[in-house]
Amino acid sequence: MRVIDKLRNEEDFLHFVDIVIGAYPGRMDDSQPTKEQLKALFMHNQNNDAAIHYYGLWEENKLVGGMRLHDFEMNLFSKMIPVGGIGLVAVDLLRKKEKMAKELIDHFFKVFLEKQVHFVALYPFRPDFYKKMGFGYGPKVHNI
Repeated sequence: MRVIDKLRNEEDFLHFVDIVIGAYPGRMDDSQPTKEQLKALFMHNQNNDAAIHYYGLWEENKLVGGMRLHDFEMNLFSKMIPVGGIGLVAVDLLRKKEKMAKELIDHFFKVFLEKQVHFVALYPFRPDFYKKMGFGYGPKVHNI
């Protein structure tokens, strides 16, 4: 059984950093921050910025994925409205074919719908993956 919830403690963040480094291997080299520095940065972001939230995906009490959510505002026809954002979606490299990233994205939608936020945005790191979910090259189309 899988559960998605906010990252809570230092150990959660350390496991999340390991997942991020494994999920983005080409992005982590000697010029990048260490695991401890990344953990400190993520924890600092969550504790000091009310607009950033880290979530983890647990399976059998083991962290296997996670994401960072952002609360934004956008000017729409001269009115500021809330917008949800997502970044840093990462899944354990050995488990990436188990549709965990899709579960995280679905939870992202759910979080912002519960907040009555009806606009979301992301940077499509893998446009083909996000295109299948309605993102990417154009807006999601709902046929009635």
